[in-house]
Amino acid sequence: MLYAFVNHSFQKSYFKWQKILIIINKLTQEKEITLRMGKRERWRSRIGVILAAAGNAVGLGNILRFPSKAALYGGGAFMVPYFIAFLLMGLPLMIVEWVIGRYAGRHGHGSMTGILGLFFNHSNWSRILGSVGVAIPVLICMYYIYIESWTLGFAFLSLFNQIPAPVVSSDPHEAVRPYVSFFKDYTYPSILAYFFLLITIAINWVVLQRGVVRGIELIAKVGMPSILLFGIFLAIVALSTRDWAGVEGLKFIYNLNFSRITDPTVWIEASGQIFFTLSLGMGAIAVYASYVRPREDVVKAGFWTAGINEFIELVIGASIAIPAAFAMFSAVAIPELAKEGTFRLGFMTMPAVLMNLPFGGLVSFIWFFLLFLAALTSSLALIQPLIALFEDEMKWEHSKAVAVAMILVTIGAHFSAFVPHFIDELDFWAGCVMLLFFGLIEIIVFIWIFGIDNFYNELKQNCTIKLPKAFVYVIAFVSPLFLLFIIYFWVIKDFGKIIMVTESTKIIARVFIVLFLIFLSIIAVKSRKIILRDLRYTRIIKNKEP
Repeated sequence: MLYAFVNHSFQKSYFKWQKILIIINKLTQEKEITLRMGKRERWRSRIGVILAAAGNAVGLGNILRFPSKAALYGGGAFMVPYFIAFLLMGLPLMIVEWVIGRYAGRHGHGSMTGILGLFFNHSNWSRILGSVGVAIPVLICMYYIYIESWTLGFAFLSLFNQIPAPVVSSDPHEAVRPYVSFFKDYTYPSILAYFFLLITIAINWVVLQRGVVRGIELIAKVGMPSILLFGIFLAIVALSTRDWAGVEGLKFIYNLNFSRITDPTVWIEASGQIFFTLSLGMGAIAVYASYVRPREDVVKAGFWTAGINEFIELVIGASIAIPAAFAMFSAVAIPELAKEGTFRLGFMTMPAVLMNLPFGGLVSFIWFFLLFLAALTSSLALIQPLIALFEDEMKWEHSKAVAVAMILVTIGAHFSAFVPHFIDELDFWAGCVMLLFFGLIEIIVFIWIFGIDNFYNELKQNCTIKLPKAFVYVIAFVSPLFLLFIIYFWVIKDFGKIIMVTESTKIIARVFIVLFLIFLSIIAVKSRKIILRDLRYTRIIKNKEP
């Protein structure tokens, strides 16, 4: 009897210790896998990720491009296709990137190289195709960061009264003339412009070096509320100018003129504005989504991101530039000012208007600093896909990944500053052609190949807003029609004229794009071996588990 009791106690203790050893062994194995495959950062808070994603979307296009397009294409006639495109293309594609980003993040991937590879067993061709999705935001950033530096430079020049004195004239051409000359001299580039370019690059570098939480999230938590406050202040100033004459300018944007509602150009421009304002088709949203926690409600996050972006665009963006110009130059000048584009409106017309106001230098500083904050939150998001590629696929340390990414962006920024037509070429090929086609690829892979049922099941996980399955069918069949529509009129229709160039500077820009794509393709193929090795290692570890 004593023997039986001792034997029973021994067996009980043995099995207890065996369970403890199994748990320790499992924890050790998980730690070994984590160390080998690398631990990815996570957003510290839900508000942080939403503000960061909104900052990604909010940029110069919200504050400058949208009001000029709306005023140019008939106000109400522009807004009808704008909202239709938002509901049937913009919001659905925003949700796609959020859902796929969370899904890919669970598997340790954030860049489009790894995300597309995930759906095709990391085949070389899929990873090379995914590298296009990494190239797009980085190529855009190579010229965007130079424009961003203009906003910082003009902010400080305004603060210290180093921009031209205002010319009091009802003729917009006469009033803007000093600022046109000043802008051309500054962006030649001048020594001052180059100085602020280096400062802007340094700011981006420092923030990205601090990482997702201590860098990007922190800037978003400070920058986005600042954008809202500065924007509301400038909107009040613009609308109240000359006894609230600016309100008539706001009415001009939203006038119910439906005479152009059947014009295809209006629909193309409105749909294109939605696509670009939400930063779709470049994988930047998916990269941010890959850093969320596995149980994050990405549908709600997607709605918040789109909602904040649209508020800044429709309320703040529409209430500043055009109303201020309307109050200063009357309705006659608005269509002509709207035709002259984003740069002229932001860097020439607005200083001419703001410097005529009391404390004009300070108001002009706030205007350009608002533009800088909007641009900064976007440029950080544009560079992060390349950092994610180096960290997730090449398994580089964070400092090395940031350094290489920033060196590449710096090289591109110098080409943008010193090579004529370089900005225009990068904007067309990366910011239009590649962007639109990659948006189509995202729908084909993430909806059609992944499967409508699989995507919907992923979409439903941990979400409080229950979207019907019909929403996925809209993504699968309606959203591509909008993209094809834009691609035809913006790219295919005049492609023969576009492709034939003789200017050496344009050829340099196109060679640069091709070489950058080749570089990323090499990284995609080389990193495949690392990813497959780690996947095999993980399987071996898991197979050893009892």
